This record gives sequence, structure tokens and C-alpha cells, in this order.
Amino acid sequence: MLSDLSKYEKFETVTQGKVRYYEAGEGENVLLLHGMGVYTSADTFQFQFEALANKYHVIALDFLGFGKSDRTLEHGPTFDVIVDGVREFIDMKGIESTHLVGHSAGCWFGGILAYESPDRINKIIFLGAAGMNVKPVHGVASYQEPTLESLTEGNMTSVYEGSSFTADMAGEVAVQMLPYVKMTGAFEGLKPLVAQMANPDSRKSYLLQRRLPYIKNPTLMIWGESEFMEPHPTWTAEWEESGHNPGKGSKPWVTQNNQFEIIKGATHNVHWEQPERITTMIEEFLG
Repeated sequence: MLSDLSKYEKFETVTQGKVRYYEAGEGENVLLLHGMGVYTSADTFQFQFEALANKYHVIALDFLGFGKSDRTLEHGPTFDVIVDGVREFIDMKGIESTHLVGHSAGCWFGGILAYESPDRINKIIFLGAAGMNVKPVHGVASYQEPTLESLTEGNMTSVYEGSSFTADMAGEVAVQMLPYVKMTGAFEGLKPLVAQMANPDSRKSYLLQRRLPYIKNPTLMIWGESEFMEPHPTWTAEWEESGHNPGKGSKPWVTQNNQFEIIKGATHNVHWEQPERITTMIEEFLG
């Protein structure tokens, strides 16, 4: 049974459009940033949201162009619109600074935000970070409107022995995702960002490699042993040789104050597959 986060749903309007978000809890601020995909939303954190809200003030938002935020924008969505939209959102919420937890492209946008506005971000946690893989993933390079069947098939990669994510859940999450795909303007509306991510020239302007060394915030990078996006396969292959420190390996794309964790057997959606463990790791790192 999936979590129903609708009781936490709120909306805020920033310069470029309306933002949907979930908000709950009290304590230090924690901002959850989802990944890429016309089907993707803040729902990706449904297995962590309520548990974290027992200890922190937690916000999980839909980026502009995603989820139930405005799907068709006059000037985007683009990297700049998304990152500035998040910054304006926390301005409007009166949040002076926040911890940041990102998944996939959420790490990419969050990393740019931390680089540009370091005083607004406290600790950082990246889950299966995108933004360092020079070559775009297939879903970006060959952008197509997903179906219920393709969504289910994609979710099934998180079903394996030892994973908490089951085949039934793969289908349930696909059903949850499909309405976001079918929203008016959703598929066409995301194309400006897809074009940036798929084009090598524009892509390299936003990659995290040159930004991460200047980020001083305490950072925890978590990825699955079977993560497919670079540099994670290289980091995993060099794990012992590097002394469990990718900063000493062949792809030292890390922050100044970085910790690392590999989750055995896990794939890209490690927060679905090992939800309790990931929640515990987040809590232990944030304190």
C-alpha cells in the first residue's frame, strides 16, 4: 500500500508559475528534490516523507514543469528556471537555510543551488546523483511519452531479492505516475529542459564536475551497487582501491566535505528499495 500524501498538499506561486508541495513536521528544515521524467513528482519520497516529518520540518516539492506544478511555462522549464524557482520558493516560505536531499536530477538541481547560494543550504544528501554523467541517459536522449506498461517495466528494475519494493508496488507506483504524464501540456511542456539535458554543448555547461569542488557543505553521497549512471559504476569498481573515497579515484567529482555509502544490490531508486535504511541514514547524517 502506497502512502497518501494528499493531506500535506499545498501550493505556492513563484514568478514563473505555481508550485505544488507537501509540507509537514517541525524542527530543522529538510527540502526533498525529486528527479527527472514527465511522470516524476514529489511522490518519489513517499516512503521517507512521514518518517522524516516526525523529526524535521519537511518539504517535498514538484519542480516547475513537473507533477502538479505548472506544466507549461512561458520561459521553461530550464535549469535556470528550476533552480531559481526553488530558491524563490524557499524565500517565499521564509526559509533562511535548509538541509537538502536530492534523488537523481534533484541532486543536479540541488547541487547547482548549493554552488550558487551556499548560505541557503546546510547539509546535502545525494541519492543516485545525476549531473555528473556526461552522456545523457536513454530516457532523455530518446524522449518518448511513457505508457502504464513502460512505467511498470521501468519500476520493475527495483524489484530484486532483498529489495523492499515488490512487483505489486511497481504496478501501483506506475498507476500513481500515469496521471502526471497525462496532464495537459505535460509531455510537450518538459521539452525545453529535455533539450538542454540531451544536447552535449548545453549539458556540459550545467554539469556538477566543476561545481562540486567549491561546495563546502557537509555532503553524503549514497548510491546503489548497480547504479548505471557515471561516475557511480567507476566509483564502485574503484571502491577498495580508493580506500572508500572516490575523491582519490579516477573521477574525483566530490565536494570538499564528502562522505560516501554504497548500498549493496541496490539500483537507481535506492530510496524505494531500502526505504527504512535510507531514512535512517538521512537522520543520522543530518542529526
